[in-house]
Amino acid sequence: MNDIKIIENSNITIAQRKKRNKESKKTIFEIYKSEKTIKDYLFYLKDFLHFIYEGENEFDSSEIISLMQNIEKEDIDDYIVHLFEERKLKKTSVNKILSALKSLYKELESKGLNNPVKYTKLFKVTRDIENVLKLSISDIKNIIGLYKVDSEKKYRNITILYTLFYTGMRSKELLTLKFEHYLKRENNYFFKLIETKSGKDVYKPIHPSLVKKLEEYKDYLKILYNLDENDLKDYYIFSSSMQENKQLSYRALNDIVQDMGKLIDKEISPHNIRHAIATELSLNGADILEIRDFLGHSDTKVTEVYINARSILEKKVLEKLPDIKLD
Repeated sequence: MNDIKIIENSNITIAQRKKRNKESKKTIFEIYKSEKTIKDYLFYLKDFLHFIYEGENEFDSSEIISLMQNIEKEDIDDYIVHLFEERKLKKTSVNKILSALKSLYKELESKGLNNPVKYTKLFKVTRDIENVLKLSISDIKNIIGLYKVDSEKKYRNITILYTLFYTGMRSKELLTLKFEHYLKRENNYFFKLIETKSGKDVYKPIHPSLVKKLEEYKDYLKILYNLDENDLKDYYIFSSSMQENKQLSYRALNDIVQDMGKLIDKEISPHNIRHAIATELSLNGADILEIRDFLGHSDTKVTEVYINARSILEKKVLEKLPDIKLD
């Protein structure tokens, strides 16, 4: 497919591919505040730049700012069309890429540099209510009842399920948890989440039922690996290997949850568990602001789907309908 460009009247015209400008300037790493965010977003940025500029070689970090500054809105439009037409990506995936670019360019804009993606809007996405309702608290109880804990890894896995349900945390938040992030103040327990979507540390209170499970799991690991409380602090709570203190991967986490779903003949992901707790909160009377804060949403518009889910599951209105008895 030729390079194409969106214009106001929705026609499509041929766009010329740019020549790379190798002028050296301050690196993106020196300008951007968070190296963690750069690591997350750099994949999308490099893919974008490779689409706009000729050549297959890797970009030198010193030229990235210069390359970004030569981008125009038309280039952004070309790339969006490419993502939809050639990559066949869904709106949610395109929004994720655009959000990364918008975040990087916003930081450059704060330094007085050009921001060609500033007025590019994300695409409206309606959440799939069926996916939200895929997993219920009854399903989770069934999984717990059917899941056979007969090894260290199985013990870890069932503790992961409890943690995902009682906290509603995102995968990345769970995978980066260490025992030093498991905090106690008087009789209250908290998780310190260091890999949040907002980039800020968040303190999440822990339900007593989960505290009990975590304490049992911690004691089990201490005995199994002959560790004391201080030794344990630097270990990942849910590691792929305690001996190597190696962080569990996203793929491994997904595989764990998918295997659990097979016990109840459902294809599920860690995010389905997040949906389940949010829907359960709504059914039990939590308002939209409480659910928003619990899940760490920045906007209640994202949280509204769980209120819609509640309206589907609520049966009170059905009780007001009379029975129609036919002879």
